[in-house]
Amino acid sequence: MSRLPAIENPRRKPYPSDLSDAEWLILKPLLPTPNGFGHPVEVDLREILNAIFYVQRTGCQ
Repeated sequence: MSRLPAIENPRRKPYPSDLSDAEWLILKPLLPTPNGFGHPVEVDLREILNAIFYVQRTGCQ
């Protein structure tokens, strides 16, 4: 059972700080891949990076 909240609208409006497809293709091989141990990955790493870049660009108001 996932502890993640259900998203009513999984398609959100992109922010200017979001990764483009070309940027994602460059960064994706640099991220760790699951090795079969521990919990399965339940989050989208691209969305995590988008959130980090959003905070980095806008600051923490």
